[in-house]
Amino acid sequence: MLEQQRENGNATIYQYQLIKKSHIPRPLMLLYLLFPIPALLAGTFWFSWHAVVYMPIAFFLVLWIHFVVSNSVLLIRGPVYRKKWRLRFSGVWFGFLPDQHTGSSVIQQVLMQSLWIGFVFIGVLAAWIPLALTLALLFWHLWFMAPRISVLLGMRGQRKDIMVKLNAQDISYYVQ
Repeated sequence: MLEQQRENGNATIYQYQLIKKSHIPRPLMLLYLLFPIPALLAGTFWFSWHAVVYMPIAFFLVLWIHFVVSNSVLLIRGPVYRKKWRLRFSGVWFGFLPDQHTGSSVIQQVLMQSLWIGFVFIGVLAAWIPLALTLALLFWHLWFMAPRISVLLGMRGQRKDIMVKLNAQDISYYVQ
């Protein structure tokens, strides 16, 4: 069937050349995934049992902030980009992230906007919410952003036309 589509000219075939692949070591992934447990225990020790309530609230609030910011940036860039992104919960990737090969400029813009707007949003809320909730929001924001920042750091020094693919076990950088 694919041969038939190729003959009719209906198939779009992309060829990407792998230029860099950053494997995420299993111990690092395990450390990342288990890190919220000591953070919850520390919050409970320093701020009382309220941390047990604030951590799940902050988790979903930060997830929502990242979704809204990412979705807004993608809508401004055009509907074509939004189709490649979805909510992901695999490996170290949590949140609204690309599901396919995505251009570095799109990823860089979305991640930087999420990083700074998330900090601003938490800073604005800090005046009206308890300190423990503010710290929980900061923790989850940094926890969500840590793997994404590694993507941005991996793109430093690379060509501007690279494509990035986020897999559960690695980050792959391609050139078209």
